[in-house]
Amino acid sequence: MDVSDITKNAVLISEEATLREAVEAMIKNPTNTLLVTGDQGVLVGEVSVSDLMDAVIPGNLNGDDVLELFANEDAFEEAVVGAEDKLVSEFMSTDFSPVTAHDSLITIAAQAVGFQRSRIPVVDDENRPIGIISRQGLKQILAKTLKINK
Repeated sequence: MDVSDITKNAVLISEEATLREAVEAMIKNPTNTLLVTGDQGVLVGEVSVSDLMDAVIPGNLNGDDVLELFANEDAFEEAVVGAEDKLVSEFMSTDFSPVTAHDSLITIAAQAVGFQRSRIPVVDDENRPIGIISRQGLKQILAKTLKINK
């Protein structure tokens, strides 16, 4: 087994895309993570469903305030619609640690454990995304190590 065996195709989105476009991409290409690219196609971030939800919440609110703000569906809808044109670059996560197709399974496992990641971007030598290793891929690494067959 090598990296290509556990790498899924990634769904890419531009950092200039909007929240609406990010949600559309996740729905159209059933995924919970988008890899964000900059001008030259280089990986600059990732967007998860949690990032989308955070983009809807005004930045100055904490948990209890959010519950109060979204006390009814109309308030939640207003917040979501109000955030639909927010740029991906404003709410994407930038704390990611990609691997390359040349890295070992041990390196990938170390990234997952060391940085507590359940998904790991895979990039080429120019830092352009070529895929993503999901929780399923990480389980496959554990299964291989334990010599568990499908």
